[in-house]
Parts: sequence; C-alpha cells; structure tokens
Amino acid sequence: METATSASASATASVIQEIKHPWMMADPWFMVTMLGIYLYFVKEQGPLFMQFRKPYELKKLIIGHNVVQVLSCIYVLREISYLSDNAIYIFWKCRDLGSSPEMVRRYFELAYFLFWLKTSELLETVIFVLRKKQNQVSNLHIFHHFSTLTLIYILIHYNRNGLAAYYVVFLNSLVHIIMYSYYLVTAVADKGVIRALTPVKKSITVIQMVQFGLILTQVAFQTAICGMPKVVFGYFTFVIMVMLYGFYDFYTRAYKSPPQGKSHASVE
Repeated sequence: METATSASASATASVIQEIKHPWMMADPWFMVTMLGIYLYFVKEQGPLFMQFRKPYELKKLIIGHNVVQVLSCIYVLREISYLSDNAIYIFWKCRDLGSSPEMVRRYFELAYFLFWLKTSELLETVIFVLRKKQNQVSNLHIFHHFSTLTLIYILIHYNRNGLAAYYVVFLNSLVHIIMYSYYLVTAVADKGVIRALTPVKKSITVIQMVQFGLILTQVAFQTAICGMPKVVFGYFTFVIMVMLYGFYDFYTRAYKSPPQGKSHASVE
C-alpha cells in the first residue's frame, strides 16, 4: 500500500511534469551555454583583455548590483513566506505543491525568478576581472556561482520535495541580505567605516558556514522522512559539503592565520 508520504510525492511529481517551462529553462543547454561563456571569460578572455588596461572602477555598477540583490532577496523571502504559510522554518516537514493552481503558479514563478537571480550573480566575477582583482576569482567563488545555478535548474525540473526545497532558498536569501547590505555599505563608505566593519566580514563567513550546516541537517531529515531522489541527494549534498569545506578553509586562512591579503569572493 502506498504511504501518504509517497502519494504526496507522486502528486507533486505529476504537477511538475505538467508544467511547461520557458524555453531558456526547458532544457539545460541555455544554462550550459551561459556557464561556458562565463568560465571562458573569467578564466581566459577577461584576464587577457585586462592585461594591459587599467582596472575599471565600476562603483555605480557595484552599488546597483548590491541594491538589486538585497531587494530581490526580500522579494524571495516574501514569496516563500506566502507559499509556506509562514512556516518554512519547520524544515523537517514534508510539503508537496498541492493542487491549487495559484500555489503551483507562484511556486514556479519564484523558481524562474531565482534562475535569473543566480544568473545575475555571475556578474560579480565579471566585476572582479574588470577591476583586475583576479585573486578574488578563486575556485571556491567560481564553484559557488556555477553550482547554485545548476541547483536552481534541479529545483525547477527534479524537485520531489515540494515547498520544503525552499527552506534552502529561505536561508540563502537571509544570508544574502546581510552579505549584500554589507557590500553596499563598503561600496559607499569611507575607509574608516570599512575598517570599523571588519568584524562584520568575519561574522558573515561564520553565518555562511552555519547556513550550510542547517541545510545539511534539513537534507538528512527530508531524506529520512520524506525521501529524495538519489541523484539529487548525491549532487546537492556534494555541493553543500564542498562549499562548507571551502568557506571553513577560507575562514581558517583569513582569520586564524597571519593576514596574507584579501581573497574573499565579494563585490567590494
């Protein structure tokens, strides 16, 4: 006999299969092409282009980018609160999409918005390159932006845990509001204020690591209680583990070792 949990998951899968996604997200080729161009520019063509040029200042672009990110994350939190009836923090609960056309529509509209939001975050690396801050184009930075976009694609096409999957987005949006607000302040403040805010930068790294720990905790609960496709579980867990290790490694090198220059992947 099919359990209530598996029946709920089947209903969610049926709803997802009936959705017609925008052509840019209907298959992976658009995303793969974008990521290919991104990697080629930030690793090869961009540094070559900047080799004999002075760094661009790009202050207005940086301020605009940070403002857009903060406002976008506030919108995301609002939508998640609506979809989850303000109960997204109950991360162990199994949540399907239900049968309400309004809920299904807003679920996927949010997923599409997240796809473009994560695409816009690729601009950060481009800014690093154009400002000749190639040391900030670390493997962790590239992996982070590369993998988050692929995870949103998985959210659109292969999510079998319904609204529970937005717990990760909820946490990430909270972190990004703090992070991009800090970057916005440092983009417009004088050097004295930036120095005074140095402890905040350290705290943001700690918050990011806590975020990954909470995400892994939810994955364990969702897998045990609700079930999760093995491939999705494997890839998602791998990504989060790599990022947790990467941020911990950065933290130990940047804050527990003698300073060796700035290397944080941030738009400052």
